[in-house]
Amino acid sequence: MTDRPLVSIVTPSLNQGEFIRGTIESVLSQEYPNIEYLVMDGGSTDNTLEILRSYGENLSWVSEHDSGQSQAINKGWKLARGEIFTWLNADDLLCRDAVSQAVLAFEASGDDLAVVYGDCDYIDVKGHYLGNYPSREYDYEQLVLQTEDYIPQPGTFINRKWAVHVGMLDENLHFVMDYDLWLRLGMRARFKYLNKKMSFARLHGGAKTLSSAPRFGEELASVFIRLVDNDDFPSHLVRRKEAILINAFVHAASYCFWGGDTVRARYFLYRAWRLSPLIRNRSFWRLLLFSSAGRAGWRLAEKIHGNPFRLEKGSLL
Repeated sequence: MTDRPLVSIVTPSLNQGEFIRGTIESVLSQEYPNIEYLVMDGGSTDNTLEILRSYGENLSWVSEHDSGQSQAINKGWKLARGEIFTWLNADDLLCRDAVSQAVLAFEASGDDLAVVYGDCDYIDVKGHYLGNYPSREYDYEQLVLQTEDYIPQPGTFINRKWAVHVGMLDENLHFVMDYDLWLRLGMRARFKYLNKKMSFARLHGGAKTLSSAPRFGEELASVFIRLVDNDDFPSHLVRRKEAILINAFVHAASYCFWGGDTVRARYFLYRAWRLSPLIRNRSFWRLLLFSSAGRAGWRLAEKIHGNPFRLEKGSLL
């Protein structure tokens, strides 16, 4: 027995048999002694269930239909007993000391600490290093104003009471549910950044990449539209509502454009322009130029700049 806090880790899974054993092993090999691990499988038809069964009593899992990743994670969290929550996708990995480092940070802080996170490396199918996630010291104002998520979800741990307080994940979101959760938590509680590697995020052809990019954009815009009207949104940021929404719409347009949907890209650029016709955002004007040429503009932009959402030969362009 141990008096250390129980940490509950949930892995949402659907047809990730190629990678899930590595994910499971990265959890079961943690140095920390008090972990509850749940795999919430959405009804896989590959070899996932065979792998899950092979762990016997060392692993708790459920396989049943769900409406997506967010619902699967919430279902797992509702079953979980831990004081600290996280989720680890079925193709990602935790560093061996990730849980112990997170718990130490929570134990050294007050009850107003909602989230502990660290650094994350991108890896390919074979586990080879591809690059660093752009994580950095926490600043809620910058998390909002830049409309960019610098908090890597793998290796991020959440105080249970705060997750419950804000309603856990929004099950209507399938791409930016983590960013949405950070934004809602950050209005009410503290985050702590650990300047050390906590996890590995795998990039591969089956991951959410190019074809899903427009949906990322749609969800990002919806999250910020809702955020700036939240009753708990800080007053000093309410005064910058226009700038926040402009950045959100330009980023949404970027996701749509690089995903090949130039029509939706122009729609979000128009929404940004309606807020301020004299936009001083270089990305806005570049996106407007290329998207106005439709698919030809998209192909030209790919040729000149490369596509940040396209995986080729195991790496990001």
